[in-house]
Amino acid sequence: MANNLTFPRIDVTKVALLSVGHLVVDLYPPFLAALLPLLIDRHQLSLTMASLLASILMFSASLSQPLFGILSDKIGGRNLMFWGAIMAAAGLSFIGLLPSYGFLVVFLIFGGLGVSCFHPQAAALASHFSATKKGLGVSLFMLGGNVGYSLGPAVILAIILGLGLRRSYVSLLPAAIFVLLLARYLPRNTLPLPGNRAEAISTNAIVLRDLVPFSLLWLIVCLRSTAILSLTTFLPTLQTMRGLSLAAGGSSFTVFMICGALGGFIGGSLSDRVGRKSMVVVSFLLVMPAFYGFLHVPTGWSFFSLAALGFFFFLGEAPCIVMAQETVPGRGGTMSALIMGLAWGMAGLGGFGTGYLADILGMERAMGFLLSLPATALVLTFFLPGKKFFHGRLRKPLISGKRTGNLIVEKRR
Repeated sequence: MANNLTFPRIDVTKVALLSVGHLVVDLYPPFLAALLPLLIDRHQLSLTMASLLASILMFSASLSQPLFGILSDKIGGRNLMFWGAIMAAAGLSFIGLLPSYGFLVVFLIFGGLGVSCFHPQAAALASHFSATKKGLGVSLFMLGGNVGYSLGPAVILAIILGLGLRRSYVSLLPAAIFVLLLARYLPRNTLPLPGNRAEAISTNAIVLRDLVPFSLLWLIVCLRSTAILSLTTFLPTLQTMRGLSLAAGGSSFTVFMICGALGGFIGGSLSDRVGRKSMVVVSFLLVMPAFYGFLHVPTGWSFFSLAALGFFFFLGEAPCIVMAQETVPGRGGTMSALIMGLAWGMAGLGGFGTGYLADILGMERAMGFLLSLPATALVLTFFLPGKKFFHGRLRKPLISGKRTGNLIVEKRR
C-alpha cells in the first residue's frame, strides 16, 4: 500500500500565486505584436518576414514545452518557474532596441524558451493545488496568463511612449517581483514524486486507448490556437490598416484578450458542473458568428465584436487543458505541455501561413480564411468521448484516506 499526499480542497493562495506568475510571464510575448508595426517600418520587413518573427517566438515558446514538461514531472519543485520568468523577461524586454533582424531572432528564441520553461510546471502545480475543483483552479491559472497577455501591449507601449524606447528595460520589474514572491511563498519541494519505480509506472502509464481521443483533442486545440495566434499577431497591424492609430490597434488586442480572460475563467469554472466537452462545443458555436461580425462590421464597431469574440474563444481553454491532464493524472506537466505548448507551436506554422496569404490576397481576406478553423474544430469536438471526462468518468487512483492537518493521506488499491 503506497501513500500519497493530495490537498482535500483547492489551495486558493498557491493557485493565486501561480496565476500571478502566469500573468507576469505571459506579459512579455505580446510585446512583439504591439511593436510589430514599428519593427516592420524600422527593419523594412515584408508581412511574411514579420509573421516569421511571430512563428519563431511561438516555436521557441511552445515546441520545447514537452521536454520541460517531462523534466517537470521528474524533478517537481519550483526551479523551472524561476528560470522561466527570468529568461522570458530578459529575452523580450529589449526587442525594440535591437539593431538587426538577426538579433531579433536570437532574443525571441531566448525569451520564448523562458516562456516554455515556466508553463508545464506551473500548470501541473495549479491542477495539483486544485484537488477536485480542477476546472476552477486551472481556469484561475489561465485567467492570469490571459490577463497578462492582454496587458502586454499596453504595458510596453506605455513604457516606450512615456519613457522612451531606451527605457524598455523597466518592463523587467514585474518578473523580478514575481521571483521574490515565488521564493517567499511557494515551498521548494512542492510536487510529490512517486516513491518507487513500480508506483511511478502504475501512476504515470499512458493507456493506449486514451491516445486516440487525446490526439483528437490535440488537433482541436491546434485549430483553435492557429485562429487565435494568427488573429492576435496581426490584429494591431490590421486595425492600423483600417485607419486606427497605433495606440488604438494595441487597445484592440487588449480588449480581445481581457474579454478572453474573463471567458476562460467562466468556462473553466462551469466545466466542473456542465462538463468539459459541453463547454468546448458551446465555445465554438458562439465563436463563428462573433468572428464573422468582426470581419464585416464597420471599424468603429469592431471593438464590440472583438470583445465577444475573445470571450467566446476562451470559454473552452481550461476544459481542454483539464481533459488532457485527466488522460494521465501522474503526468500533468507533460500533458499540459502537449496541449499548451506543442499545439501552440504548430499553430505558429499556421500564423506564418496567414502572413503568406496576407501578402498574396491582402490582410482582410487572409483573416476571413481563419473562420474555417473554428468551424472544423466544432465538427471534430462532437467526436470527443464522454460529456465530462475521458470514458465518461475519472480514473480512481485514490480510494480511502484520513485527514492529517492541511493534507489528506490516501491509499491506493
